[in-house]
Amino acid sequence: MVSPQPPVSVRRTVERVSDGWHETTPGSAVARAEARWFVVEDGADVLDAAEEHGLDVSEIRARLARIGRGPSSVAPRVVRVNDHALYVVVPTAAYDDEQVTTGRLVLFATGTVLYSAESGSAGVTDKVVERLGEQRALKGRGALPVLAAMLVELVAGASDVELALGDAVAHLEQVAFRLDEDPLPRLYNLKREISEARRALLPLSVELPDLGDDRTTVSTEPLRLDRQLLERLTAHAERIDQHLESHDSLLSDMLTVRLSLVSVRQNEDMRKISAWAAIAAVPTLVAGIYGMNFEHMPELAWTWGYPGVLVGMVGICVGLHRAFKHNGWL
Repeated sequence: MVSPQPPVSVRRTVERVSDGWHETTPGSAVARAEARWFVVEDGADVLDAAEEHGLDVSEIRARLARIGRGPSSVAPRVVRVNDHALYVVVPTAAYDDEQVTTGRLVLFATGTVLYSAESGSAGVTDKVVERLGEQRALKGRGALPVLAAMLVELVAGASDVELALGDAVAHLEQVAFRLDEDPLPRLYNLKREISEARRALLPLSVELPDLGDDRTTVSTEPLRLDRQLLERLTAHAERIDQHLESHDSLLSDMLTVRLSLVSVRQNEDMRKISAWAAIAAVPTLVAGIYGMNFEHMPELAWTWGYPGVLVGMVGICVGLHRAFKHNGWL
């Protein structure tokens, strides 16, 4: 016998009444609330929570099964059922100490009820609750203002990540060409984090248009957001991606110049080593010749032979040093 699953725990509840949105104690309810937003702990429990409250999620589950993934998947998607039920999974991104951390936001919405779960450190849920509490909610019927506010905060969060990455790239540019420091680990790390941010941002540009209303229809459908709002958000997301691409290109250019500087530095070192090796070869050659100890070496009997050889070696070495110095090898 299969034991029944424990009920899904609702972490936060926000309700819309005549004077605006208000956070209430989970489990309590306003009798005449126009819309409700339930925040659960895990994205895999979003559909279960809706089902416990009597909503029909069978079509959403069937469509998720048809695409070969369950509701706990991190793959971004928008699944709509006759414009009366909507299931959305989008990634989130946050930035801290040159690290981009990603999470996901899972939503299930009907005309007047919305369920969500967020993982990661982006804090989209807290920001939306604050926006609703300050009466800064976007216009719309039922639960649409919550959905719209979440999309706005997602794009705003992506913009914050882009700005932080841009500042990190600008700071790295100031030290990238100092030969006494090694910026390569930070450079590669920033390139990796930019790629992570772009992967998190891409689904926004892809999925946002699917949430809009149809301009060919006379009335706005219950679960379709204002097209102009989505166009602005999509354009903003695309600009963010372009900026991230520019940051990545700048890092690539910095890497190329840095490697060129390292190569030039190595060539300079090799020239110095070669010059000193050539200078050292002169006394080595002379000492080697007179160290052969042949019997018939007339220079060995000269009175001034030894000091003459020393003076000659020093003179040749000084001449070579001046020549290398003049040519920039030393």
